[in-house]
Amino acid sequence: MKSPAWFRRLSALVTGKRALTVFNGAMGGRLTMDWIASILSADQEIKGNMRLLRARARELSRNNAVAKSYLKILTSNVLGEKGIGYQAQVRNNDKTLNAAFNQKIEDAWTEWGKKGNCTADGKLSFRAVQNLVLKNIATDGEVFVRSIRGFNNKHRFALQLIDADQVDHLFSRFASKTENEIRMGIEVDEWGRPVAYHVNLKHPSDLGGSLLRERIPADQILHLYDPERINQTRGITWFHPCMVEMRMLGGYVEAELVAARTGAAKMGFLEYTDPSQFVEPNPDAKYRIEAQPGVIETLPPGMKFSQWNPDHPASAFPMFVKAMLRFVASSMGVSYNALASDLEGVNYSSMRSGLLIERDQWKMLQSLMKEQMLQPIFEQWMSMALLSGSLVLDSRDPSRFLAGKWEPRGWVWVDPLKDVQAGILAIGAGLTSRDALISEQGGDVEEVFEALSEEKQLAEEYGLELTIAAKAPTVDKGPKDITTEEDEGDDAAANDGEGKKSAAGGATRLISLGRGK
Repeated sequence: MKSPAWFRRLSALVTGKRALTVFNGAMGGRLTMDWIASILSADQEIKGNMRLLRARARELSRNNAVAKSYLKILTSNVLGEKGIGYQAQVRNNDKTLNAAFNQKIEDAWTEWGKKGNCTADGKLSFRAVQNLVLKNIATDGEVFVRSIRGFNNKHRFALQLIDADQVDHLFSRFASKTENEIRMGIEVDEWGRPVAYHVNLKHPSDLGGSLLRERIPADQILHLYDPERINQTRGITWFHPCMVEMRMLGGYVEAELVAARTGAAKMGFLEYTDPSQFVEPNPDAKYRIEAQPGVIETLPPGMKFSQWNPDHPASAFPMFVKAMLRFVASSMGVSYNALASDLEGVNYSSMRSGLLIERDQWKMLQSLMKEQMLQPIFEQWMSMALLSGSLVLDSRDPSRFLAGKWEPRGWVWVDPLKDVQAGILAIGAGLTSRDALISEQGGDVEEVFEALSEEKQLAEEYGLELTIAAKAPTVDKGPKDITTEEDEGDDAAANDGEGKKSAAGGATRLISLGRGK
């Protein structure tokens, strides 16, 4: 007797002969036959694909306009013109800032960061190191930075950038009683903590590069990458979710460009009206028509002219390219408008919303740079600078002088007027400080106050008055397509009677660069 259907399904589930699922994503069928997936560890997923992915990502960064655009946007938004700077905040016992110590630390750090001082090869400044590291993390997925203590320079400290290819991902071994495990060139202890890095002295493509290998202790290496899975030993290129689309899109644009150029260069063909009269022409006497303005040509007897009008680029070309660029931008965590340099059709609200989402991504990457690279390097530099005497403070204990903050670049908004007014209100209401507001825009409050003080003194020498009387201005909404409901509300409040004040503080204010009078 045949078993009931429910019993057969239950038996299949217990014996594992057939997977029983209630999730659509796990169902099998004709629509998911090509959906190939496997359960592997993070390292096993990476190991077989990392080298090819890295090579293709580098090729895209060299020759693909979209990939090149992303790298430019990445470095300009995360690092900016000057890179991520440092502000020392060492305090006295009474919790006040020690200005003398802080100035010494910042001056010494700036001096070390100049070109010729901070890298072992003397080729890069620390700003350039940050720029190169960030681009290589995005392209290669990881960067190795070696700290060289006791180097022959004033601070006795320098950096060496190591190409990811030099840490051989195929070099692995199992742990034994006398040796640690090596995972893709990285030696780890029983907990998976890196103990040492096995680095080829030269690039594998160079002569002898793969034959000589150096074991470098982990306390000398900074391995910078953004892991996506637990127990992931090596990094992977950030282009991996969309590199096929970028490659295909580049090929499609090239094909359309070639077709359009071909169509523009060729006008048409000369055809015989009576094919039976065709005679093979002399190779040196082929019939041609030279395109010249204002000339009427006479065709040879028995021939006619047939036009050729290829429709390239296709009418759907612009929208298709936009759709693909939006897909790539979403996978890379940037806005389409920035990636494609396309501001067509945007308005104030949509632009601001997109920038807020995108800038959160940049801030996360700034935090990655600070945590994985900048702070560890600064702590090692501080130790060696104190020991070498290039930085003279009242103690050689570096932990006493590590208080400070990193100052990445900030951003101005699409409508700076409203943001300045909001900042004034927030400071007046005690919701924020000038330091926080200036830091948000990438500035240093101490430098701003110093500049204001110097400007005031210079103005007094020349007998100038820098006090500016200003009223809360009415916002010029500009073109109709950027008007928002918030704009209309602000204007209505500002114009509601002569004696009334707007929410932005419509009363006349004195904005003084020195003391208010």
